[in-house]
Amino acid sequence: MNDVGLSVETRSVAAQVRYVNAEWKGREDIPRIGSKETRRANTSNQDIRVHDVRAAHAAGLKSLDRNGYTLAKLTPGVPDFRDEASVEKLYYPQIQDLLKRETGADHAFVYGHLVRTEKPIDFNDGYARFVHCDYNIKRLTEMSEDVLTKHGVEPKANWTYAWFNTWQPFDNVAAHNPLAFIDWESLPEDDVIDYFYTGRNRDSLVAAPVYNPDHKWCFFPNMTPEEILVFKQMDGRSDRSVYCPHTSFDNKDAPADAPPRRSIEMRMLAVFED
Repeated sequence: MNDVGLSVETRSVAAQVRYVNAEWKGREDIPRIGSKETRRANTSNQDIRVHDVRAAHAAGLKSLDRNGYTLAKLTPGVPDFRDEASVEKLYYPQIQDLLKRETGADHAFVYGHLVRTEKPIDFNDGYARFVHCDYNIKRLTEMSEDVLTKHGVEPKANWTYAWFNTWQPFDNVAAHNPLAFIDWESLPEDDVIDYFYTGRNRDSLVAAPVYNPDHKWCFFPNMTPEEILVFKQMDGRSDRSVYCPHTSFDNKDAPADAPPRRSIEMRMLAVFED
């Protein structure tokens, strides 16, 4: 792995995050996680340090292709993120334009969105509490062609695919429970294993890394509602980041009286014409 360019960073915070248990790496069967109980049974806490990468990003040392993430500016045109119709009408086009601008994609298609607040309806809507990737590169073509079909688009032979998430706080600065992510340049690809996500009454093959002390954890502290994180979910193109494993974490440096984190995440397919 290459130098991940942490030298300009001046701050990091101690945290604990849950990784999939290392025993799964050598087994033929794979874990199934979709509830608090199965998460507890198949993951365990690890001590990490999460690095503030604002300075490194501002210095041009971090990028989507190399590291798996970037930070951008976006003023949402949505008065209420809990109003799904408004999100689909007003926010979806903003995110499609943003994704094409940040990635150079020729086309961008929405897969869906999820709003997370301090009052989740169930396990699936709560803050993510273990290290994971939302998808699995083994399903890249299948999922991409399925989304294109749902949008009435015929896949072309010269198209390549990558999936991205965007993550944006709303109402408040994201001081509590921010999103942390692993820099791709510190992640050996064979650290990433398969697992089944069994939430929402379905079995989906996805991916997650096992613990490695060499993983470099990063975050953008105190993200505002005008900032948006763009990060990699899976990428079929060569010589660039594939995954950006992530989780929320309990930020001990956050002021006790800071308001709760509220955020919206978008899941998107980017299409590149070769």
